[in-house]
Amino acid sequence: MKILFVEDSALLRRAMVKAAAERGFKTAEAENGAEALSRLREMGTSIDVIVMDWNMPVLDGFEALQKIRSMSEYDDIPVLMATSDGVQEDVVAAIKAGAAGYLIKPFTPDALVDKISEILGYRPEMQK
Repeated sequence: MKILFVEDSALLRRAMVKAAAERGFKTAEAENGAEALSRLREMGTSIDVIVMDWNMPVLDGFEALQKIRSMSEYDDIPVLMATSDGVQEDVVAAIKAGAAGYLIKPFTPDALVDKISEILGYRPEMQK
């Protein structure tokens, strides 16, 4: 299972990658929505889930989510939105735009992996 982490904070991105890798997931990274779209085009359907920050420069996570959902070849890849803003309207907008779930920062590594596993219907321990 491969996760694309999209986060403009290099420190947080590394922490998420580490948490997922330690639990048996393969990972890829992007630092903004535009880079995420490029990575998605490069890797295609080898990406099983995308974890994407909402507030990023260049192309924010919500705009990137909308672009991903407009491309039929990636329509079945779940997108988990992550943000420090827990605004109810944003959560509703993300779900309506096609997000599979939402995480409010800060979150623990276990909460991140649990949410990814829940979305995928997958248990990372099974890979070990």
